[in-house]
Amino acid sequence: MNIGELERRSGVGRHALRYYEQLGLIAAQRQANNYRSYSDQTVVDLAFIQSAQGVGFTLAEIGDILAAKRGNTIDCAQGAFLVASKMAEIKAKIATLQATYGFLDSERAKLEASAIANGQTIPRLPDAE
Repeated sequence: MNIGELERRSGVGRHALRYYEQLGLIAAQRQANNYRSYSDQTVVDLAFIQSAQGVGFTLAEIGDILAAKRGNTIDCAQGAFLVASKMAEIKAKIATLQATYGFLDSERAKLEASAIANGQTIPRLPDAE
């Protein structure tokens, strides 16, 4: 399939596709006219890339995973460690976000109390807790 069809089937823009190709995440065969031609496996790889990015893996990490999958050198213990490491990173981010949320909630409460004391009306966000 050509790059336009790959773009339609995967939902990934052609600039990203070329970038992924440059990084070695996907590969294209060159036709006689020098156009790129992609296999159906590329659509599968792009779905994996998007999913992995969505859960926080970097493109470098994704490249390592794809290389291991393609070379049938997947080491389950190493894979489990990589996933556990990513989970630890996410857990740390959650803790940071929770602390930030707590701080902001405390500051909001102080500001609201001050505004009420000054007779001001407090605007509410539609989905505020």
